[in-house]
Amino acid sequence: MMKRLAVVERKVDATREGVQASRANTDTRLLDVSQRLDVLEGKLEESGIRFTQLAQKVDTVKHRLTSADSARAAAGFVMRDTTGTPDPEAMYQAAYSDVAAGRYNLARESFQTYLKHFPDSEVADNAQYWVGECAYATGDFTGAITEFQKVVEHYPKGDKVPAALYKIGLSYNRLKNAEQYQKYLRTLIQKYPKSPEAAAAKERLGAKG
Repeated sequence: MMKRLAVVERKVDATREGVQASRANTDTRLLDVSQRLDVLEGKLEESGIRFTQLAQKVDTVKHRLTSADSARAAAGFVMRDTTGTPDPEAMYQAAYSDVAAGRYNLARESFQTYLKHFPDSEVADNAQYWVGECAYATGDFTGAITEFQKVVEHYPKGDKVPAALYKIGLSYNRLKNAEQYQKYLRTLIQKYPKSPEAAAAKERLGAKG
């Protein structure tokens, strides 16, 4: 019995030591995991701070752009050269940059201001056309028709007439006026048969030749 008890005690001691070693190993792993979590939490916190800072910078830029746009619109955006005379090229390019940036309402006002000062310039028909495009882009299809018709009426020899006729047709189409839509596309095909717009009109109407 004494021998058996001694064997059992040795096994119990061995088991206890194994449990203690396992517990120590587990504690070490838990400590390591905890440290890693602390590091990860720190990185997340740092990323959050950076994201907040970035969002603040974006808001600041947006505010500056909005303020600049409002100031330009309020001033009528009339750029002038060193003599105090409105600079047509600078005005046109600035208005066009607003179109490229998607600031259609501001671009529309800028092109209209340009036309007040330079109604007979070489690019006046282009400016008038872009007024129509800006109206179309903002969903003002009735206004777009009016502005595109000015291209046809005021600049009949300009190279923007085919495009204006085409967009008048598309504007009527957006207004669900099929009769006027087809009328203007057919007029375009008849008067400017070799233009790219006529080709597009033929495709829309399903015409051949």
